[in-house]
Amino acid sequence: MVPNVQGAYKISRKQAAQMLKVSVRTLDRYINKRIITSKNIAGRILLNEEELITHVKQTRTHTPIHKQPHSQTIRIERLENNEQVQESDLVNSVEERVYKKLYDEIREDVKNFQQRLEGANYRVGQLESQLKASVPLLEHQALLTGHKKEIFNKRILYITLGVILAFQPIWIILAYF
Repeated sequence: MVPNVQGAYKISRKQAAQMLKVSVRTLDRYINKRIITSKNIAGRILLNEEELITHVKQTRTHTPIHKQPHSQTIRIERLENNEQVQESDLVNSVEERVYKKLYDEIREDVKNFQQRLEGANYRVGQLESQLKASVPLLEHQALLTGHKKEIFNKRILYITLGVILAFQPIWIILAYF
């Protein structure tokens, strides 16, 4: 018996991207690299929910710094239980604060870079639209050389016409003799 393929594939790309905490574009890259399988059902790209859950479990092995338990709360619990606080616990809390501070600084830098990148992408889009409206340089040069050839051809025509008109009286005289 063939399993129901449509039943297994019921998550949209947008929902899957939110589930994986990545952009839709990154999700498309995963699909293209065949990291995640997809099915085109009725013109929509759908993903397997179970496969996404296993992918999340495989890729998310660490917990973010802001979700890790703080050693200060552990130290307070030990003090309440009359346990001695060791020097290594104090060093760990200092290290955690330093790491958290570095994490926050890097996160802020990434936000700034992201904003600058979005601004640059916007400007590139503006320049591309201006470029589409303009005449390409090669075509412009071809138009100029075509115009120069036209002027040259007109000069040859005028010179030829001038020579013919200049010799016309001589032909008329020769025609009567």
